Amino acid sequence: MEPRRLVLATLCAAGALVLAGASLGRAAPSPALTLAFTPSSDAQRVLATGSTLARMLEVATGYAVRAEVPTSYAATIEAMCAGRVDVAFLHPFAYVLARQRCGADVRLVSVRFGVPYYRSQILYRAGLPVRTVADLRGRRFAFVDPASASGYLFPAALLKRHGIDPTRHFSQVVFAGGHDKVVLAVYTGSVDAGATFGDEFGNDARERVIRLYPNVKERVRVLVYTDPIPADTVSFRRDLPEEVKARTALALLRIAQTAPGRETLDSLYRIHGFADLDALRTAHGLKLRTLDEFFAPVREVARLLGVDLEELVRAQ
Repeated sequence: MEPRRLVLATLCAAGALVLAGASLGRAAPSPALTLAFTPSSDAQRVLATGSTLARMLEVATGYAVRAEVPTSYAATIEAMCAGRVDVAFLHPFAYVLARQRCGADVRLVSVRFGVPYYRSQILYRAGLPVRTVADLRGRRFAFVDPASASGYLFPAALLKRHGIDPTRHFSQVVFAGGHDKVVLAVYTGSVDAGATFGDEFGNDARERVIRLYPNVKERVRVLVYTDPIPADTVSFRRDLPEEVKARTALALLRIAQTAPGRETLDSLYRIHGFADLDALRTAHGLKLRTLDEFFAPVREVARLLGVDLEELVRAQ
């Protein structure tokens, strides 16, 4: 977001959020909150947009909120466990590790395309005699990166459940380094099949190359989707007062319903909204006792693949 638009968004949001802040009631005095954003893209852009969100939270809660961008997910978790970060945007595997290490408390899950999860898809080159996952045995296969949830971890778990060990049952395995690169590797015939993000809601890695290759969806077909992958989280350090957690989470839910808030969240991490435990139960029909239970599939994938979460998060 450009600096001028950043200021305008903040000013517009202030007016939109005064009523939201008032409806939350008067905030009790509390220490300033540190809100951590991980550098999934350009760190300076993330910091600028994250600072806009922090100012919106100040208006809505009455708390002083400071945004920062640690160098990595591992650094973010270390800071949260040491009490230097109060609230953090963590992807699902990082959240599970933070929960394991120091009891991180997830309160919100990001929503994109109307759902609090996404999927991975296994693609194959049209014309090959591939009808089931079993037909991939012995073929050349491309993943994105060993640390990618949708580009390796969840599709690798799906393959293992179908009797295919990705380390032994392909004639060649490559890590292409990007979702678009996997699509192109399948498209050009460099590999026979591959794994990228993609779901039935139109969130499809093939869209990244469709301008240059308009027939990509005819030449690169979807074989199967993985189970849902929980979306990234807004998580709190364990010993933050309950009132502060609840107030901040409610403010973020309301910010996401304002036009400036939606624009800021979309610019930040392409977030379209948030879901809390009640929303997962009602709007999405999930039978959960706690929000942490939503991340059981992440733990199961880590168990099935023998993933060391510490090493995984350090690699991201």
